Amino acid sequence: MAKAGTAKRKKPATTVESATAALAGELAALIPELDAEGLAFLIEQARVHLYNMRAAELELAAAEADRASDRARNVAAAKPGARKGSRAAGKTSADTGADFSIQAASDGSTYDLVYQGKWKMFTGEEMLSMVRIVSSKDPASQLPGRLYRWLLAERSDVINDLALAGLADPRLRKLVALLRTTFTIKGTS
Repeated sequence: MAKAGTAKRKKPATTVESATAALAGELAALIPELDAEGLAFLIEQARVHLYNMRAAELELAAAEADRASDRARNVAAAKPGARKGSRAAGKTSADTGADFSIQAASDGSTYDLVYQGKWKMFTGEEMLSMVRIVSSKDPASQLPGRLYRWLLAERSDVINDLALAGLADPRLRKLVALLRTTFTIKGTS
């Protein structure tokens, strides 16, 4: 009887594990038939998938942080002396964005990066990827270059449409600052 009870408790995990094992076995069987280019492609896709899985987790954390920020702004605005909070918000937008702004869709599924009348739409995952880059604890001087390389790989249309001049374009520092002040990922400082 104890075995039957144990088997029932482990059945969902065993089903998932067996499905994973079956897929891994199928992939392993195909590997000898692939050339180096095919293997490199599979590795790249696996890394992208792992990154997307982590990004989805971070997206949830970012959404939670946004809701907390909205609640904090609402509480601050309702208190007497809310002028101090609005002055701080004005300073943030003036110091960080210059000509950049970010407009979120009402459901938070997409974000528009606005620069001098040009609107570039990003999915929630893309925005989270950029926020993750700029939230790194690495030296601030490295962040604009990393953001540029991500844009180059993932959204070269943005580089072209905004005429970003390269890794050292000063507008990248402004974009990094805007992303850092607009979004926060829970657990980062």
